[in-house]
Amino acid sequence: MSGALRLIVNADDFGMTEDVNRGILEAHDRGIVTSASLMATGPAFEHAVALAKTRPTLDVGVHLTLTEQRPLTGAAAASLVGPDGRFPPHLMQFAGRHLRGKVALAQVRTELDAQIRKVRDAGIAVSHLDGHQHVHVLPGIAAIVAELAAKYGIGAVRYPAERVSTYMLRNLHNLRRLAEQVVLGMVCALSPLKALRRSDAFVGFYFGGRLDEANLATVLGRLPARGTVELMCHPGGDDSRAAEGYWQYSWSAERAALTSPRIRALVASRGAQLVSYRDV
Repeated sequence: MSGALRLIVNADDFGMTEDVNRGILEAHDRGIVTSASLMATGPAFEHAVALAKTRPTLDVGVHLTLTEQRPLTGAAAASLVGPDGRFPPHLMQFAGRHLRGKVALAQVRTELDAQIRKVRDAGIAVSHLDGHQHVHVLPGIAAIVAELAAKYGIGAVRYPAERVSTYMLRNLHNLRRLAEQVVLGMVCALSPLKALRRSDAFVGFYFGGRLDEANLATVLGRLPARGTVELMCHPGGDDSRAAEGYWQYSWSAERAALTSPRIRALVASRGAQLVSYRDV
């Protein structure tokens, strides 16, 4: 790391629902969000694209998806879906199938390629790639993501390895989340993504879906003094609608935190420059 602290604030799940889309736009217009990751498979994809085109200051990447949604490639993604034609509902289920050799990597490549092309064909200049539930770091899949980033000249890829901090050890109820964070970091370290253009550090996994004002202040207060850091967040609209069937995240609390004057002041007090993946 070198130079002053630069902070990318990236909102995931752009295109999941219209409520989420509007929350992301508000967190950009009135808050600290600088970029968003667009789901090509999302039910509100067209709505997200239309909004993005009205905000040239909002950097947009592709939120590569192999869970929860339906594939773009239909029958060509047969090994990636269940009898209902949908991807597995959770990363652990997908990873289990993948590790048992039941996922055809050629089909993964075709599907992820189609997702990137759909975003590009919609007129979006893609700045970075990341993955829904961080599926993009899995062994074998990470190599495909690196290949596609090179193919399409996409400048950066998320490297979601969050360092363990002392505040994460205070709540025993969150030990499972902390264990998942450690495993994710180990998977990242073994992946080819480590060698690609990326931020120097990543935060937001530990408080994923729970990044209210108090938790966000905790994270911001412990950022490194220099280098480029990505903060992952999930702003949205009304919780009951936006979260239906999706994780039960505190979407509106995150939107409120990201637009809070206190948070903006805290970012300024850290001397952090708000940047996007275009600047990596």
